Amino acid sequence: MSKYHRSFKLLALALLPVSGLVHAGGASFFDGFSSEDTARWSRTNGVYAGEPVSNVWRADHIAFSAGQLELRLNTQPCATAPEQCAGRPSASGQLVSNDTYGFGRYTAVLKAAAGDGVVTDFMKYTGTGVGTPTDLVGMHIQGEDPTRLQVSYFLSGTGAQYQTVDLGFNASAGLHTYAFDWTAGALRWYVDNTEVFSVSGGTLPTAEGYIVSDVWAATPSVASQFGSYSGTPTRAYFDSIAFEAIAAPVPEPTSLLMLTAGAGLLAWRRRREVRGTMRSA
Repeated sequence: MSKYHRSFKLLALALLPVSGLVHAGGASFFDGFSSEDTARWSRTNGVYAGEPVSNVWRADHIAFSAGQLELRLNTQPCATAPEQCAGRPSASGQLVSNDTYGFGRYTAVLKAAAGDGVVTDFMKYTGTGVGTPTDLVGMHIQGEDPTRLQVSYFLSGTGAQYQTVDLGFNASAGLHTYAFDWTAGALRWYVDNTEVFSVSGGTLPTAEGYIVSDVWAATPSVASQFGSYSGTPTRAYFDSIAFEAIAAPVPEPTSLLMLTAGAGLLAWRRRREVRGTMRSA
């Protein structure tokens, strides 16, 4: 595993260090961010995730404006009041779902943050901080080179797998649609409704997880992979986030028909037996 890939794994292991209530099996939804839905989302606040993240998460670095979710990364108030940033040099926003979600399609329409040492994430994540296996399915865009997408997944904190995809466009220049399908036997990632990578079989994530969107600045220890964040303010914009659950299996209609037909056949045989008895009497 390269240093670059290890850095993403370290991030995932540290991502949600505070515990919350787990509500299994979140239902399908579409959120166009016309307003903040506090029943669905929570802002991470006052939390430092650890390596390779250099910033603290602050609730005031999230805004809902003009029908979009805005995640800000800058040095305020850290430059003048480091005690308000857990001693970290920068602050950024992280939005996390209140419920956990299972198999289905996860979709975000977003514009990634630009700049060296900056990463924009969209993930399904659960980890040791909430008492469950560290499973992740994610999409990550580096501000240093926003023409590439990193897709990733791992099960119980092990067997991390990553793939880099050339986008053919600058993800920090405009909105595009990013999605992944998570099923029991396969993972598929999409950009603007075109499949860009897939895996099937083998060791795939199994645990329901939180939907996470965030922007973060890399620590100097991983500057060779991510670049160095200069402190210049940058922002990512999410136009919408949606989840479409896979429908639970239902009984086959043919099975019900066969059951009905069987009951009808039994009743017909009984009527014949009664008629035969009456005729012989």
